[in-house]
Amino acid sequence: MGYISVDVDIDEVLWNMRDKEKQQLVDDLYEDGFIPKELNGKLDPPTHAAESFFNDALAKLRDKWNMLSEDEEQTIIKIANRF
Repeated sequence: MGYISVDVDIDEVLWNMRDKEKQQLVDDLYEDGFIPKELNGKLDPPTHAAESFFNDALAKLRDKWNMLSEDEEQTIIKIANRF
């Protein structure tokens, strides 16, 4: 089996990517556990992976609340009322 070595300039690759491709790359890196050290010049507090998954789940519920059954809605309201 042969071996091929390719020297790739990452800046050139990123510069030539469309915004949609860059967003997909960032999303894939985030899903693999990479998180930004900075966001808009401000340091983000460290986030535990479980907290990140929980926040993602809450965001999904926020967008689809009208698709919940009455029982599901009441369960969520009961949980929220505990706090």
